[in-house]
Amino acid sequence: MVFEFGRKCENMNVNVVLVGHVDHGKSTLIGRLLYDSESLMGERVEEIQKLAEEYKRKFEFAYFLDSFEDELKEERTIDTVSLMFKSKKNYYTITDVPGHKEFIKNMLTGASHADVAVLVVSAEEGVQEQTRRHMFLLKMLGIRQVFVVVNKMDAVGYKSEQFETVKSQIGMLLNSFGFKTEVFIPISAMDGDNVYRKCEVMDWYKGPTLIETLDGVKLSSDEKPLRFVVQDIYSVDSERIIAGRVESGRLQKGAEVIFEPSGTKGEIERIIVFDADLEEAEAGDSIGVVITAGDVKRGDVFGLLKRPPKPVNEFLGEAVLLDKSMRKGETLELRCGTAKVACKIKEIKEKINSETGQVIGERPEEIYEHDAATIVFATEPVVVEKFADIPELGRFVLVKADKNIGAGVVLN
Repeated sequence: MVFEFGRKCENMNVNVVLVGHVDHGKSTLIGRLLYDSESLMGERVEEIQKLAEEYKRKFEFAYFLDSFEDELKEERTIDTVSLMFKSKKNYYTITDVPGHKEFIKNMLTGASHADVAVLVVSAEEGVQEQTRRHMFLLKMLGIRQVFVVVNKMDAVGYKSEQFETVKSQIGMLLNSFGFKTEVFIPISAMDGDNVYRKCEVMDWYKGPTLIETLDGVKLSSDEKPLRFVVQDIYSVDSERIIAGRVESGRLQKGAEVIFEPSGTKGEIERIIVFDADLEEAEAGDSIGVVITAGDVKRGDVFGLLKRPPKPVNEFLGEAVLLDKSMRKGETLELRCGTAKVACKIKEIKEKINSETGQVIGERPEEIYEHDAATIVFATEPVVVEKFADIPELGRFVLVKADKNIGAGVVLN
């Protein structure tokens, strides 16, 4: 894979994950965002229409996201899909995660990197089983900004009463998981109502459109300590360029830094974006750096010498298991940032119901699919951060037999 340097400049990079029950319209909403932002090319629209005619289906934007023709026949999306679009203000990477119960584990990859979540709920059906589990996962992964769209308002005649009923249901659910969501938007993703443009039929709704809401998102500031995650190392014209992303803080040319867990120290000689040199980079920038340093490897994290990252061999985390089982004493692979290390389940402190968030067991020997737990992990040296301090390095994924089986956040 070729690493591309890029930066936010005036436009923020915002990672958005769409969650919600099956057939509530997540994929259709992404298609609408791509279409209205003019990210959906004309040739692709023609291809979608041709496929729809072939299978005698009404044209739907969701077909744009379907990876395989047999999925189109089933009218459902299987794979987690990430796509990019740009509004007048921000750049967005938007991820559609499946709502089907058998595919919910795919949610881990998309949701664990999100800045904000958009919960899609059908105006016809309201809160469903997967809606509850998605809320627990978002809470556990530390995604605090959640916006709610009540979709398919066209199917209920754009009635404000139905919107208020569903809004009340969702509000109680969100409150039960500690979310303080104030944004509830009635939309029709199929028709584009209140997505990019205001809906005249729903003149009773006085709030912002979805894109106005997303454009108003505020991300973390540069006051956090510098953390740069190493993704790759290249040799270009006899120079060694370390490629990666500034996850937090600010990096300036000439800064003295330390890489962990390797312990290598050096000084930043160049900061590169595309073919240009910069004097500084900030959180969200994907850059290359030239540095006077020794051995550096993918998975390392560097920070300023005066506020360095600290590798750990043990930490307390909260994780949810969405496949297989996990026993005390078992060894798995833990992935955080670009690091991959062995980790041992030293102790399972509490077992948690993943739908209610309630503790249902103390010090169990084993947990199973859909269980959550607070766990003491013993690891090879790795840089992780408390999620409350630096969320970008406070999330992790658990891997067993080359499969993502769980994800969590670092508590301490």
